[in-house]
Amino acid sequence: MPPLRARRCIAVTALGGSPSQGSGKGLPARKPIGGEWLSKAMGQKAKDSDIVSKTGTLDIGRWGICTKEGRGKGRQVGGPVNQDATCVEILGPGLTCFGVFDGHGEAGGLVSNYVATKLPNKIREVEAQLRAAGQDSKKAQKPLETCFMQTHTEMCNDEQGFASFISGSTGLVVCLVDDDAGAKNMIVGNAGDCRAVLAAKGWGGKLLATQLSIDQDPCRVDERRRIEGNGGVVGMMNDTVDPPVLASPEQQAKLKVDLGPARIFFPDGTFEPPFHKFFPGLAMARSFGDSCLDELGCEPIPEVSIHTVRPKDQFFMIASDGVWQVLSNDEVVSCIAGKEADVGAACEATVRLAAEKWDKQGSYRDDITCLIVTFDQNTA
Repeated sequence: MPPLRARRCIAVTALGGSPSQGSGKGLPARKPIGGEWLSKAMGQKAKDSDIVSKTGTLDIGRWGICTKEGRGKGRQVGGPVNQDATCVEILGPGLTCFGVFDGHGEAGGLVSNYVATKLPNKIREVEAQLRAAGQDSKKAQKPLETCFMQTHTEMCNDEQGFASFISGSTGLVVCLVDDDAGAKNMIVGNAGDCRAVLAAKGWGGKLLATQLSIDQDPCRVDERRRIEGNGGVVGMMNDTVDPPVLASPEQQAKLKVDLGPARIFFPDGTFEPPFHKFFPGLAMARSFGDSCLDELGCEPIPEVSIHTVRPKDQFFMIASDGVWQVLSNDEVVSCIAGKEADVGAACEATVRLAAEKWDKQGSYRDDITCLIVTFDQNTA
């Protein structure tokens, strides 16, 4: 296995940082909107009530982002900083990229910020392929997969000043693309457990939620089969016994004890100290970074889907799992319904509702981030 890279101190761009530059020779600088780490500053512990938000307008409607820092996270899972990042990037006429990235591990905030900054530029370079894909997700798979994997490989191979060996980030992007046939398509690329949900009018004007992505949890049947096929182990650490043992999802069900989410481990005995015998215990099946798990297939190969925007579609939203661990799709859409005119207030209401649910469960709270985009021509 490759050694753990030494960490160096580096500057971190806070919300409202410097603009992004163009990608490659002969390409003009793109218009920057997002791609920033949402924490106020690295190492600065935010007050429990702090919420960061941002809004803007596009030709299709309005967008809003709201985030709230987690609580009770130890150093190993990021400590007192928000590790979520977002991007809203106009990459060209008829091509806009929206994304939410959820970092994990000690350097997770740096990983998510790196991906939010670099990935849109990669997507800009495959614009023609995305337009030509139309409504065929198979045709969009390869170009998006290339963008995700190039970002991952460059981050892990370059000396970025932070260790991505055991730190990483999930990520989901929605590329709003005008295709060659004149349709406006939402191309969704997901690696991990962020989620995109569309709200559309049904009978009687009621808003209906449609999930546009599938969470890639290690216990998902196909994901578990893939990880185990590469030599990994999917389970939960049972520390109710001494010494602790690794329990499979089936064993946990029989125990009737909550051991937390299913995680990915290497087989026992793979590592010598200082690594714990249960290593690394990653709770998602795909991610950027986490290069220690590349050989087990935990790479950011996105699952791609395409939805063509219809007159009934009102808005879509992307959120980190700080929302989805405590709220259902329908609860989120219901929370936003009626607030679309003030997209910032809609985002904040969603984040506050998720935070309230977390607070009822105990002292721990994950980072919570919500991004909403409205289709104003459909709501007039």
